[in-house]
This record gives sequence, structure tokens and C-alpha cells, in this order.
Amino acid sequence: MLEIAATLPPGALVGGDDRLLGEAVLATGGARFVAREADMVRADGAITGWRAANLAVEAMAAGPNTGNSRFEAGPPGALICREGVNCGFTLPGFAPEVEAFTVAVIYRSEGEAKTLASVFAGQANNMIFLKEGEGQLLAMDKLGTVEVRLPVPKGRGAKLAMLGFDGRRLRLGLGDAVAEAVGKVPGLAHQADFFIGCRSNRSGLAKLLGQSLLHEVLFWPDRCLPGSSDAQDQAALATLHRYVRWTY
Repeated sequence: MLEIAATLPPGALVGGDDRLLGEAVLATGGARFVAREADMVRADGAITGWRAANLAVEAMAAGPNTGNSRFEAGPPGALICREGVNCGFTLPGFAPEVEAFTVAVIYRSEGEAKTLASVFAGQANNMIFLKEGEGQLLAMDKLGTVEVRLPVPKGRGAKLAMLGFDGRRLRLGLGDAVAEAVGKVPGLAHQADFFIGCRSNRSGLAKLLGQSLLHEVLFWPDRCLPGSSDAQDQAALATLHRYVRWTY
């Protein structure tokens, strides 16, 4: 038996990155939704909610998602989003108004996931959404006042998409690629809802709903980690990237 007289860092241990990511997300005030059976909320066989792995928080099925969600055990597990069908979830009223947030999505697709997530500030106001389509990952607001794009590499491997907003800049990340745009987004001074896999509770938006496998969704409701100079924020981002690299 080979023995090494050294102390290894926690991240070097098998399975250690998952625990470290959970701790980092909790320490920075985020919620982590992992696609696994234990976190699926069901009623009469239908998936009606998605529990956060690290907090007593539950994203409920969006209004038009009337039993449409499907779960794939994996590994890794995944919530299945289907073309033209609302399979989304929502975390309503996370903030009285949108000042800053971060969304990270670990997913697989063939390039047409369409809506991955959105932050929606009221039925008559604006939203910021994250979309994949036509070979690009796009972050923008509904009114089109600010947008940022990145090319999506071909292939069906897992991707890490990240959207960050600090009130002045919209930041987009896809793996190691990053881009940003500066602009004031109007209409965000209202109570906000967070949506996974769809844009809002409205029905009739089938063309905005694509095909994807959602493995994990992470959401920080009041801080923009990309571009942050805070050491804890940067450590959480580094832990997330390391986790994706070794796990997916």
C-alpha cells in the first residue's frame, strides 16, 4: 500500500468539491438547486417544487407548468426542459426591488436551451433573462436597453452559464469566457421573482421555451459575484468553476 506523508487540501478528496461548493454558496448568501430525487417535491406524481440543497427554500412550479416537469435520475440528475412546453419553476418575491443578483446554471443542450433563467420585476415592468439560441448565449432585458453575448461552443457536454448584475453592469460568463455591458436597466424598482427554465408566469410563450437538461441552478439574490472584489465572492466563484471541472 502506498502512503503519502502529507496533508491534502479538502478539494483533493473524492467528493470534496461538492461539500466545498455547498459551504461557499451558503457563506455568500446563495441558494443551490441540485437535480436529485431527494429535492424534488411531488404531488399525485407531478413535480410541483424544487427544494434548495442548502437552505429551507423551495422554488415552486411556474403557473403554466401544470405537471410538465420530468426528472432524469442520471447520474448526473437533471430536470428536463422540453421544446415549447413550460417546465419552469419560480422563487417569488425574493427582493423588494432588483439591485444586484447572480445566476449560475449547469446544463446540457444541443444549442437551443432558449430561456435558462430570468429575473422578473412585475407583470407590467422589465425583466433580465438568460437565453441560449442560434449559437449564442445572450443576457439582456426585455426592453432591450442592455445586452451582452457570447458564442456557445458546439457539443453536448455540460456548460456553466453565469449572469451577474450589479445595478450598472450586466456580466455574462460561459465557462472561462466572460463579457459585460454597461447600461441602466429601467423598471427594476419593483418586487422581483426568479424563474428557472422560463421567463414568467405567463402562458403562451412557447417559442421562448427550449430543450435542455438542467443539472444545477445557483442563485444569489442580492450580490453580483462576477466582477466583485470581495474575497469571499471570488472564492465562491473559484470553487464553483473547480466543482464543474471535476464533476461534469
